[in-house]
Amino acid sequence: MGKTRVEKALDILQQEIVLWRAEGTGEVFADLPGMRFYPVGDPRFYQWGLRLVWERSGDGTVLRRDEWQTVVDNLRARVSDTAFPVFVRVGGVPGAVFWDLGEGLPVVRITGNGWDLVDRSEELPVRFRRSAYMHPLPVPDSDAKPEDVFLIRELLNLSGEEEGKVRESLLLLVGWLLGTLNPFGSYPVLLLKGEKGAGKTTAARILKGLVDPHQVLSMAPSRDMKDLMVAAYWSHLVVMDNVSVFSQEFADALCRMATGEALYLRKLYTDYSEEVVVYRRPLIITSVVDPMTQPDLIDRALSVELYRVPDTDRKPEGDLYARLTELRPRIMGALAHLVSHALKETTEPQFLPRMADFARFVWRGLKALNLGDAFLSAYEKSRGMMELSAVFDDVAMSVLVAYIQEKGSFSGTAQELLTELEDFAGYTRQKPRGWPGSPVALGHRLARFKASLVALGMTVNYHRTRDGNIWTLGLGHGQSPYLEGFDRTDSHSNPQAGGAALPYGQTHLREQDDEAVILLPRKKGQLRAGLV
Repeated sequence: MGKTRVEKALDILQQEIVLWRAEGTGEVFADLPGMRFYPVGDPRFYQWGLRLVWERSGDGTVLRRDEWQTVVDNLRARVSDTAFPVFVRVGGVPGAVFWDLGEGLPVVRITGNGWDLVDRSEELPVRFRRSAYMHPLPVPDSDAKPEDVFLIRELLNLSGEEEGKVRESLLLLVGWLLGTLNPFGSYPVLLLKGEKGAGKTTAARILKGLVDPHQVLSMAPSRDMKDLMVAAYWSHLVVMDNVSVFSQEFADALCRMATGEALYLRKLYTDYSEEVVVYRRPLIITSVVDPMTQPDLIDRALSVELYRVPDTDRKPEGDLYARLTELRPRIMGALAHLVSHALKETTEPQFLPRMADFARFVWRGLKALNLGDAFLSAYEKSRGMMELSAVFDDVAMSVLVAYIQEKGSFSGTAQELLTELEDFAGYTRQKPRGWPGSPVALGHRLARFKASLVALGMTVNYHRTRDGNIWTLGLGHGQSPYLEGFDRTDSHSNPQAGGAALPYGQTHLREQDDEAVILLPRKKGQLRAGLV
């Protein structure tokens, strides 16, 4: 009795493929000739396998769907215990980073001794999940120098401000881009903000195109967290375009995405079988306004402001992408050199901010250009300005800061504090939008903003007593490092300084000549513009 069609197909396939499991999930993959890796249930593996069997069978065998499913079930049963970690675009093992160039292309291997190309899957200790819509990357330029990474300035709109701020913004972008090539650490959310016509969307797509080009260059914000999960499943770098406001739930999801999230899902048509999706991804957000008002998200973010492109300097988008294609191999080669330096360097910075893995990796890499300390300073300044913005853009916290500045201290329950703040601000009847509706809501907001208030120089303590939960607030002995060097003045008292009375609820923060301009209470129902 001869072999069945399924048995013939299995014999043909096993001559060409190597089966293995994905670490952590047990999903069965197959290594195909030409540096291709497919899950055995992937439609692309089905198309490839169907054609291979038809070509090799000798009798033009074309498997039916049910026969192919039997083949796949047999492959899953025959897989060995060999397992590999699976990444998207950027992966690694201790001491080495691997940068996937795309389907059928070699993988860039970066170690402390430099970088080279791997064109045989047998030499790879990792594997990659590839989307059908992933675009290929070119081979990095082997003649590139580390300083060539600053060629990205030709692709981004960083003009319109003094040279010092341009250099600082460029350094932040280079550092963030370098951090996306670290497969082991966390990734701060990059906020690109600026007025209409500042080129934010184009800048975000160019940054994505340098590391992880894809058919989907950016996505709209979605209320469904599963949409974000799907984007992160298939892309290493995710871009969310034109975001105006975050809900607390969405901000929490972005925080988990920056530092790593595991999501439990119920498998389709079953009640108890579980499926776990784990991801940690770099994320770019573009916005006209500053949507990051949640302190926990600010702790995981990095902000760069872009400025409107003058009409005389505006370039067609096609010209920019053509220039990107031209410069990308040199910029990629420079990034590979910096990653190599980060892997070789063993020294530690004098201090590490939040997102310490990211900060240390970038600091070590930029030491090749003697810019490690400059990056950490720029990173801390960016985060500090966002902390200030979050406090003074929140209607309750801005009133609280003004209250403590005038009164000096407070000790009491959240109910007593809410009453004090409403009396201080003149909110006896109508409350502004965003005002906490209950003592519990105020307590929760104080807990979220505690680190930001402490950074401003306040003391915030909470303890339980028989009389209730007591909040103790006051002015700290030292000045906030974020406000260091700023002069506290009352511009309203000097008409020539341009101070202007504004109603409560219109607080904001902006940079003006390297000084933070905020709106502080002058009288009930009014605010004065003052320099902190």
